[in-house]
Amino acid sequence: MPGALEKQVEEQLRLGKGKKKIYNSLQTPDNRAKLIFILNNKTTLARRREYLWINLFLSAALLGMTVRRLLAISFTGHFDFYLFFDFIVPTINFYVLREILQFQRAGYQFLTILTALALVYPQNRQLPDLLINIGMIALSLFLYFRMFPREETVAPQNG
Repeated sequence: MPGALEKQVEEQLRLGKGKKKIYNSLQTPDNRAKLIFILNNKTTLARRREYLWINLFLSAALLGMTVRRLLAISFTGHFDFYLFFDFIVPTINFYVLREILQFQRAGYQFLTILTALALVYPQNRQLPDLLINIGMIALSLFLYFRMFPREETVAPQNG
């Protein structure tokens, strides 16, 4: 559940204000670190609109892979102690999907790293999955670098 500060930041981003202006208007000595984290984890409204369709395509690919994994779990048919462990990957995928749909920086970072790590598993290196995984890595890196440029990063100001 987002806190009051996160809601204020989100509202000001929706109004089209820049991150530096939001930082200057909302920062207090008590909330500086949290405000910097929130601002650096969110993207501007203009960038959300610009990359919306690519983001939705990436989300659909992740959702498709997750549903496919859930179907594979259900078709195995054995319900035992290890069934709990089978649901770890889909649960993480749903968390990452939520972060991506909210245009959060951490979602793109997690998706890139976790999908790259998934390639260690031989099943994910077979042809249809390999292309989808490489595509998801490429799209998440593309969106990460385009939606969160270094020039827009909010840094603490001394003084």
